[in-house]
Amino acid sequence: MKKSIQLLVAAIALASVTWGTSYAQSATNSLQAGSTNEDGIVIKSNNGVSGVVNEKAERNFKKDYYKASGVEWSTLQDNSLMCRFSMNNIPYRAFYTPQGRWKYTVSSYDAGKLDKRIYDDIKSVYFNSSIVFVNQIDRVNGTPVYIVEIQDEKSIKKLRVDDEGMGIVEELVKQ
Repeated sequence: MKKSIQLLVAAIALASVTWGTSYAQSATNSLQAGSTNEDGIVIKSNNGVSGVVNEKAERNFKKDYYKASGVEWSTLQDNSLMCRFSMNNIPYRAFYTPQGRWKYTVSSYDAGKLDKRIYDDIKSVYFNSSIVFVNQIDRVNGTPVYIVEIQDEKSIKKLRVDDEGMGIVEELVKQ
């Protein structure tokens, strides 16, 4: 379980680095590479050829994220599905199995939107650090994992915070 969480954390960290540029690029290219269904949802696959969204995934998505806007579906290389969207000015990525079952959702935001308890836990240990960015991973079992980027005058750290505690995932020393 811990190893799968570590792999998930690494994937999310990589995705968070590329989120801003890839989301802007995909939004620009989506009209060229995909098609739009009757609900106005952009559909595209990993090779840029439009495809059909799994009906079960779309039904689950609409039930859970009925206030979503800017919805864009993509088929990943392993045939799982990713849906990018936003709600309340927060970007989200929801991931589904090829059979349409929800796996997890990642939301990305700044410190101002971070749960106060998590914020206080981080600041109690890293009181001289600023919280720069948060990726919240909501999982099937209901307990979120937070990947939090903090920095101070000497370093930048990525922390993993969940119900088991807090730990450093990555640390970069400023030069």
